[in-house]
Amino acid sequence: MRALFGPLATPRPWKQTLHLLLDLPLGIAWFTWVVTMLSVGGGLAVTVIGIPLLALTVVSGRWIGTVERGRSRLFLDDDPPTPAPMHTASGWLALTKAGLGDGPGWKGLAYGVLMLPWGIITFTVAVTIWSTALGLVTTPTYAWALPDDGLQFGSYELTGPGKWGAYAGCLVLGLALLAVTPRVIAAMAEGDRRLVRLLLSPDPTKVLTERVEQLQESRAASVEGAASELRRIERDLHDGAQQRLVGLAMDLGIARDRLEASDDPKAAELVGRAHDEAKLAIAELRDLVRGIHPAVLTDRGLDAAVSALAARCPVPVELVSDLRRRLPAPVEAAAYFVVAEALTNVAKHSEARRARVSLHDAGDRVVVDVYDDGRGGAQLTHGSGLQGLHDRVRALDGRLAIASPVGGPTTIVVELPCGS
Repeated sequence: MRALFGPLATPRPWKQTLHLLLDLPLGIAWFTWVVTMLSVGGGLAVTVIGIPLLALTVVSGRWIGTVERGRSRLFLDDDPPTPAPMHTASGWLALTKAGLGDGPGWKGLAYGVLMLPWGIITFTVAVTIWSTALGLVTTPTYAWALPDDGLQFGSYELTGPGKWGAYAGCLVLGLALLAVTPRVIAAMAEGDRRLVRLLLSPDPTKVLTERVEQLQESRAASVEGAASELRRIERDLHDGAQQRLVGLAMDLGIARDRLEASDDPKAAELVGRAHDEAKLAIAELRDLVRGIHPAVLTDRGLDAAVSALAARCPVPVELVSDLRRRLPAPVEAAAYFVVAEALTNVAKHSEARRARVSLHDAGDRVVVDVYDDGRGGAQLTHGSGLQGLHDRVRALDGRLAIASPVGGPTTIVVELPCGS
């Protein structure tokens, strides 16, 4: 019993019924507005105000959509997405053109026309099924007020057990219809919901596609912004702190030379120690700058930057490259740090005798291949340098693959999209 009549105890069927009852008056209003405005605008199309009036009529389809989506949220507990705002430009002609070509506006007008026949159906069915169900259930309460208790059919009149049997039959039939009514109402409300989604909301696939494009653009902007910030830090360190340290080291060197010629060996030793520390600080700062964003990568590109990495590596490195163009800055930076981290691992952990770095320009992507004949065992683990490279590559929609069995060799292959 609860399963049959439980929906009647919730507000859902009553809200849906109210929504369906509003379909007819709103359908009449929308139909009248659309037909009138299109007729007037079309009739005046040869005049100055005709075309702008048609454009305004099309835009009014968006107003219809706004009202109907709000009604769907209020009564159907649905949240249909809103179409993108109309692209407009300044000027009377541009506004008129944008209005006439507005797709959501035209769909709103189509919805306004369809709402009249659909509203007649939903209003009629909702009123009929509710009034019939409630009328049958309550028959015993008002039958006494009807002529002959409402149970006389021509010359035949029900009395006694037949009369009470008829009342019981009406009650059973009314209860059965009352149990079905919420489901019928829900089915029509679902039709309303789908009609709103079809004509007054953007296509979900299109919305998802646009959202993905927006995320891709924002991610590309974030990556480019981070790369630009790193280049700025590198320039500031190179042109600021590093130059000051170089000047300091030169001054200390001069002071040491002068003190060595004097009779204060302790002062000369202290200045000499400070001079050595300044040179170490300069070397560390240069390594830091190179690790943030090497100047050679900005000035001469990936090929030259990787050549410098290979030359500094204590393990002999063979470089094979067919790059003939500059790649986007984020791609160059990611490829550079892949090679830098891989060669660092080769030097520190692999016990390799030789290594090879290949850079291949495949048109729409660049392929970076780093090979060494070391002991292998390299893995992507949380917090490792390789995991950091994987995250950097994934941020650019790239792919990183590692083949490193125990005993070696190790091969790291990275593909980065870079456009043709």
